[in-house]
Amino acid sequence: MQGPVTLLCFLTGANLVSSSFLRGPAMKIQEEKRNSSAQISWENILTSLEDGVIVVDPQGKLSFFNQAAEMITDLSASQILQQPFARLFKRNPWLIDMVKKSQSPQQGSTRGEGDISTQGGRRVPVSLTVSPLRDRYGRSLGSIVLLRDLTHRKEMEEDLKRADRLAMLGTLAAGLAHEIKNPLGGIRGAAQLLRREADRIPAIAQYTDIMIREVDRVNLLIEQLLDLSRPAKLDLAPLNIHELLDDVLLLERQTVQEHKVVVKKHYDPSLPPILGDRARLTQVFLNLVKNALQAMKGQGFLEITTRIETDFHIRSQGRERGKFIWVDIEDDGPGIKDEDLPHIFSPFFTTKNSGTGLGLAICYGIVKEHGGLIRVENREGKGASFKVSLLVAEQK
Repeated sequence: MQGPVTLLCFLTGANLVSSSFLRGPAMKIQEEKRNSSAQISWENILTSLEDGVIVVDPQGKLSFFNQAAEMITDLSASQILQQPFARLFKRNPWLIDMVKKSQSPQQGSTRGEGDISTQGGRRVPVSLTVSPLRDRYGRSLGSIVLLRDLTHRKEMEEDLKRADRLAMLGTLAAGLAHEIKNPLGGIRGAAQLLRREADRIPAIAQYTDIMIREVDRVNLLIEQLLDLSRPAKLDLAPLNIHELLDDVLLLERQTVQEHKVVVKKHYDPSLPPILGDRARLTQVFLNLVKNALQAMKGQGFLEITTRIETDFHIRSQGRERGKFIWVDIEDDGPGIKDEDLPHIFSPFFTTKNSGTGLGLAICYGIVKEHGGLIRVENREGKGASFKVSLLVAEQK
């Protein structure tokens, strides 16, 4: 009997060992999951959010400041924790008032939108929710502030408004152009005939020259208006953006030398080709470079930077997400007045003594037709930076 008993015990022990062996990895995985779940704290979650989260304690000091809040406000959590909220945000009294309303005795929740002035001098549009922070027993723990950066949303809204304005203007221009150009052609023809008959009378010859020149100027203005009214017929092809920019700088080389302007190029050599119309994009960058040179009035630094966009994509229907490159054209001139900034891409708006005010509006339209964006960052008194994004050509 000892043999079978021994064998039974052996088999039973083998089964136990086998079962333990099989359960070991599974139990270990479950245990690791429980440990990892236990390690996920509220701080890990709040730190990972894309929205800014700020916690103010009952004494009005900062007790939590996540990474998104750092990006929005230009403040470093390591340097400002336990500092008074009111002192750090003294440039934003409306925000301080909202936090006060969430604290004792009012303890109310408020929402709003506005611009936050950052430590770096930027104005960032944000949506804001401020709520009282309580424990499970209802006791006050301070206030929690949620910040959402509205920069992209505001830019898109402004793009839509600008596109609507340009469409209305284009419809008006297209309707009037035919009616205006016909009589202008007659005036020009009559002036040319008169000019031939007036060779012996210098004064009349001078007047007819002025008439012809001014008629040509009005014709050019009408053609520019028509460019705004009709979609550009783009000849799209893969382009090396650095070659295009160098061609633009070559066209302006004499002006650069006369103005004693130092050109700094910061090109990313790894950039892929873009998809664009060479002639149209040359028009855009030539206009932006000319404006920068005129703004510097004789001397200064012109910086041109290219870079790949890593955080922002646009997905078109039926296509994969499009990647972008950015071209930044920055000067150290006087910058743009804050009151002029919202109007710089509007037709007929100009701060120059001469000019039609259509240059930037046309640039805006060309970039838009390419599926890109054009933005401006201004430092009044210290210069301006125009930023153009363009689609990367699809790689086959």
